[in-house]
Amino acid sequence: MLENIINNMKGQLTGELQSKYNLEPEKANKSVDLAKDNLMDEMKARAGSGDFGGIMDVLKGNKGATESPAINNAIQKYVGDLTTKLGIPASVASQVAPFVMTFIMNRFASKVTSEGMGQSDIMSSLLGGGIKDAVTKGIGGKLGGLFK
Repeated sequence: MLENIINNMKGQLTGELQSKYNLEPEKANKSVDLAKDNLMDEMKARAGSGDFGGIMDVLKGNKGATESPAINNAIQKYVGDLTTKLGIPASVASQVAPFVMTFIMNRFASKVTSEGMGQSDIMSSLLGGGIKDAVTKGIGGKLGGLFK
């Protein structure tokens, strides 16, 4: 679902990156793909470790995206990817990353709210068929292997 949301707003977000941060069209496009990868990786890692509450706070509107340690971790990795993989100067990347992540999370939160999705729905959409494994390894591992 997150991938669909990002794909649906990619044109708008790419345009914003070009106008606000003077990114070339190709770099703007690739930067959205990198954001998606970083965000998905962070969410999957958090869900797999049983530490999804901070992301849920953002999705429920209880916290802003940059108030979440999980999202901030994704932002930091994203800044690194923007500079190393796309050659975007660190000063620009450090402005682009929080803008893009906040933009995406706000859209994702709107979708979650409008559809009345719960944590298991969101985790299922993020992890697909791997939710059982992620949950049993993450939470199950914390409960002494009870679910193995």
